[in-house]
Amino acid sequence: MTEHSDPNNPKMQIGTRHSGYRIEKIVALDEIDATFYLLVHEAIGARHIHISRPDKENAFGVTFKTVPTDSTGVAHILEHTALCGSSKYPVRDPFFSMLKRSLSTFMNAFTSSDWTMYPFATQNAKDYFHLLDVYLDAAFFPLLDELNFKQEGHRLEFEKVTASGSEETLVYKGVVYNEMKGAMSSADQVMGRSLLKGLFPETTYGNNSGGDPAVIPQLTHAQLVAFHQRHYHPSNAYFYTYGDLPLEKLLAFIDEKIMRRFKRIDPKTDVPSHPRWASPKNARFTYPLAPGEEPARKSQSCLAWLTSDIRDTFEVLVMSVLEQILLGNPGSPLRRALMDSGLGSALSDVSGYDADNRDTYFACGLKDIEESAAGEVEKLIMDVLEQLAADGIDKELVDSAIHQIEFHRKEITNSPYPYGLKLLLTVIGTWLHGGDPERVLKLDGDLQHLRQEIAKSGFLEKRLRTDLLDNPHCLRMVLAPDTQQGEREERQLRQELQTRLQRLTEQERIKIKEDAARLQALQEGQEDLSCLPTLAIADIPPDIQTCAPPLVVPGGPIWRYVQSTSDIFYLKLAAGVASMDEALLSWLPFYCYAFHQMGTRRHDYSTMAHRLDMVTGGFSLSAQVRTPFEQPDVCLPMVSLNTKCLTRNITATLDIVEELLGEVLFNDEARLQQLLGEYQAGLESAVVQNGHRLAISLSARSFTQTSALGEKWSGIHQIHTIREFNRSKEGGKMKDLADTMEAITRSLFLPQNVVMAVIGDQGQVDKSVAAIQGSKVLSAFQRD
Repeated sequence: MTEHSDPNNPKMQIGTRHSGYRIEKIVALDEIDATFYLLVHEAIGARHIHISRPDKENAFGVTFKTVPTDSTGVAHILEHTALCGSSKYPVRDPFFSMLKRSLSTFMNAFTSSDWTMYPFATQNAKDYFHLLDVYLDAAFFPLLDELNFKQEGHRLEFEKVTASGSEETLVYKGVVYNEMKGAMSSADQVMGRSLLKGLFPETTYGNNSGGDPAVIPQLTHAQLVAFHQRHYHPSNAYFYTYGDLPLEKLLAFIDEKIMRRFKRIDPKTDVPSHPRWASPKNARFTYPLAPGEEPARKSQSCLAWLTSDIRDTFEVLVMSVLEQILLGNPGSPLRRALMDSGLGSALSDVSGYDADNRDTYFACGLKDIEESAAGEVEKLIMDVLEQLAADGIDKELVDSAIHQIEFHRKEITNSPYPYGLKLLLTVIGTWLHGGDPERVLKLDGDLQHLRQEIAKSGFLEKRLRTDLLDNPHCLRMVLAPDTQQGEREERQLRQELQTRLQRLTEQERIKIKEDAARLQALQEGQEDLSCLPTLAIADIPPDIQTCAPPLVVPGGPIWRYVQSTSDIFYLKLAAGVASMDEALLSWLPFYCYAFHQMGTRRHDYSTMAHRLDMVTGGFSLSAQVRTPFEQPDVCLPMVSLNTKCLTRNITATLDIVEELLGEVLFNDEARLQQLLGEYQAGLESAVVQNGHRLAISLSARSFTQTSALGEKWSGIHQIHTIREFNRSKEGGKMKDLADTMEAITRSLFLPQNVVMAVIGDQGQVDKSVAAIQGSKVLSAFQRD
């Protein structure tokens, strides 16, 4: 037995058995003050990871390998339908209902290309077991009622063609059906799905796991139930728990609720490695473009290579470093070459390294290009890779890439998910495919190996050649707009439905109408929710976790927050914009996007990008509109600057902040135009996924000043502002935009308009305050 120190689980040792589970591994994760446990249920074969850590925000997730063999969206529809009531909790939507009787900090469900996950997190122990019971029952014992399948998946309904109702037609409806119709009308979604189809034609990834709207109606209720029986079985389940709750209690609960009610099966869900090609292949896909849109410069082109097996953590690390070197920041050689070419507005939607599937892949390219320019894009990519492989990679690029990986591995943060769930998402891919999840969390060995290899001449250059340049499993892909595709697909759909309408029997007509009436009654009816667990007032601790009041540094707008931050220092700055000229306000979000991607009086943008990557863990500006808790009618608009670094880089980070605040320049009109194109491309790509949010923002803009400004900064009005500017053919418009950016800087960074906060342990705070007071950071607020 291996001795270890875990105050949450003092009895747990390798080889011991608890509630049918055997502990296979125990690994200390010293950097995050945690202990990793890997367990297997001996009778059923279920796997379990537990990360014990002194954290009251306990998390849970159960993940199933879901490997569809078609594009009916069965895994996606099952995820939805499983949440429509279960054996123990037969209510319409137990998850939504639990939001009102729980203290959860996160509740959701995800469907990926080859897995489906049901995660939650909460800081209340009693609430944790309430949610655990609901989640386990939903996943393993859902009702899977046919009516709910029709609601969530697809169904036929009659719609009136005329106001009098004398004529009717058939339509498809369903939550997932409509969701995927919207998704597959978005260029970025089509690009991602098409890449997988082109790169993985012989494995499950070649299917549309979310569901192809043209294929979704082929899925039957019986097929859904059969898919659940095989895939949502504990023999195919990967359980995950995190936090300070005793592991033994968790295992006993899961064993009692689930394991004792099943017998072991072979789910046959292993995903094989894709057969490798002998030579590169070409693929052309299209996406629907509205007939009124101009198709010129609306194509995308990329190269994609199948690379390492996800289980090989060292190879994944090597490719992660290469991705950071090639594309990680605006000054990265491949990204800069692509953007400086002027061929497109932004990197293609799939650019980067993806290590989520059994076979990982690297892709890069450009969007908003002419289709005829695809060959130029491909040649440019290959030329840059060839030059780097032949001439060598700058050591600073390598060092900054490794720094970024190490930094984000060390940082403990609850953004965008609770930390315990972020760890689950980090390991799930490797774990599902038979790799060692602890190696993903404990990268020391692989990092040491990487440094040893890099110390040998030409290691990364050789990997560029073997993994990319000379790799025959390469897809040359083009995504082109088709202004007729939308109408063509709608016409085919109408013809299909018209044919179905003509073939309906009277009994089928009656059934469709009865189902519609039953579904409406189900959705509108009152239900008894008393079966769901709930917290009493006595279960909720009366104390509220707060940060100690900040210490304000005399002589400067600096607040000090002393917190344990795992050797990471945080700097935040807030500048008010309430008095800013109205003409400048619409441009504030773009200003925040461009601010740290421009150059300064001393350094160009590429040098600044390398410096930021070398010493910080991130730098951002954002336009925010807040409402004070005590004054709900008051609008509090501001610009927030955030950066972070390791303790050893505090002085260097403050030097960069000082330079940006005091010396940022917007006079490089070509660079400004490039950033504006990137910014517009990002806004437009997000429209489909954020349709409801944009509609709400637009509708609410007249309610309050806060809503109005929020719409101006992050709603349809922001997209309209950028589009109208780019459509303008007026001469000198980029010079005018540069002047606008400079005017914003002059009105923002004034001594009386800025508050700073430093966050870290006592030593970090003292060091940063001394450095700030001894530097020109404060005086940088007043530009020459």
